Amino acid sequence: MPEIWFRYGVTEVSLEVSDELSYRVLELEKPRLDEGFWRRLAGFAEKLRAESGSSPITILYDHAGDRVMLTVLKHLLEALSEEEVSEVRLLASCWRLDQVTGVEHLLKSLKAHGVALKPIMPDESDFATLNGFRIARDLLEAGLVVIVADTRPHGVLGVTSIKEALGFGGFIEFAGFDDPRRFVEEAWKQVTRETAIYGVTSLGARMLLGEGDKISGEIYGAGLSKPVEDFDVVLAGCGGSPLDSTLQSIAHVISLLKDSVMDEGLIGVIGECGGGLGSRSFIEALLSGSGGALERLTVKALKEVLAERRVALTSALPKSVLGKLLGVKGFDTPQELLTYALRIYSRGARILILEEPLVKPVRAGSLERSLERS
Repeated sequence: MPEIWFRYGVTEVSLEVSDELSYRVLELEKPRLDEGFWRRLAGFAEKLRAESGSSPITILYDHAGDRVMLTVLKHLLEALSEEEVSEVRLLASCWRLDQVTGVEHLLKSLKAHGVALKPIMPDESDFATLNGFRIARDLLEAGLVVIVADTRPHGVLGVTSIKEALGFGGFIEFAGFDDPRRFVEEAWKQVTRETAIYGVTSLGARMLLGEGDKISGEIYGAGLSKPVEDFDVVLAGCGGSPLDSTLQSIAHVISLLKDSVMDEGLIGVIGECGGGLGSRSFIEALLSGSGGALERLTVKALKEVLAERRVALTSALPKSVLGKLLGVKGFDTPQELLTYALRIYSRGARILILEEPLVKPVRAGSLERSLERS
């Protein structure tokens, strides 16, 4: 009987799946950091030094807990040191995460990876006003900015690139916009008018590095969908700590999986949520429809899925809270969640399993209808 492991907080939980069941595990390639990449990174550092001259280079690192991007950040800093860059400033953000948990995990991770350069957080920055935007001086005064960010699909924003790391990182104030996408685009335009932006990020099994506009264009043009057959049930992990620290940090995953299952299908999400529901802004959006723009959109998308699909969670959140607040079932283990699914759909259910949703899996019928509409 195959055993599948999901990251869950700082540990792992397992799921045993009988060979008699009809299931598919969607496996995804992780970025390869081979010798060729390290040579390209060294050449990239040389280009950055030449472009910046004697001005400081600012690195904006967007933390989502990914070890690959932490390793890339460390080696980029070492390569810039070897190039004898006069000054490197490290800005750090974690917009995908609960801020308290995210900052704590960020600092521990930098130390564990041997990154000695002290990061500057948004609340430590001095802001200046530029064309109606409040922007950190560390961005505006840099010779150039390098954004190091993990690329992951988002259930509300869709495809994400280095633009979201810049817009939502906290170094540009998010005010006066109801549309997060428009804010990201406008913030990007303002900063790129003043400063050259480069990026280092991942796209599937590839690592991308170079000019910011080129990288963002390539990622946005890649699309999210990975067509799969029609399934009754999807069981998905959220990546473990810190990505599954709160309901807020995993809520978009539920939206991401909406078109993975048939109508009336079940979305089962495995995320610890050891930090509870999330930020005050998210809780306000959940309870009263107020809160920040991105939080309101996340809650709106979540409720749309709840109206059309069955949803169940394996988490540490109290079952009574999940039931009263969202009307969803809560379970202590993935095994209990699978048993619940089989009780509804029988042992003939078609099941999709994702250890971590790094793409947006789209059911075949949904893709066909989308093509017909276009």
